[in-house]
Amino acid sequence: MARRVVAQAAAFPYRTSPFGGLEVLLVTRRSGGWGVPKGKVETGDTPAQTARLETMEEAGVLGEVSGPALGRYAYTKRGREHEVLVFPLEVRRVLARWLEEDRRTRVWVPLPEAARLLPNPQLVGLLMTLRHRLLTTGEALPLAA
Repeated sequence: MARRVVAQAAAFPYRTSPFGGLEVLLVTRRSGGWGVPKGKVETGDTPAQTARLETMEEAGVLGEVSGPALGRYAYTKRGREHEVLVFPLEVRRVLARWLEEDRRTRVWVPLPEAARLLPNPQLVGLLMTLRHRLLTTGEALPLAA
């Protein structure tokens, strides 16, 4: 019998920093360490809708998915396979208060620092895909690698 995979969606919330570089917003994970906002895709929602909603709930930012998915990564939790589709999300507004503010910390970091903080190599690869996409479309200023 085939095992059912849990479909999830996530976002890399990003902005141009006040100093001109590109930053992404990371949130603390319940299991410890840093990650990106993500959650289960519920029936009737698209993965992009889920990514936006989870970003608002977990990170307290509002924005728009700014293009197709960056890719996907997989992990196993409690014996269940999860597959996460990851989207770029251009942040338009940072909320002072949000749903999970008592459970999560958020931090804006430059991409090179985010790459060091993220524990999942697949997610780091998708972060580099985001960087490449933003630099080649002219949406962000060049960064030191």
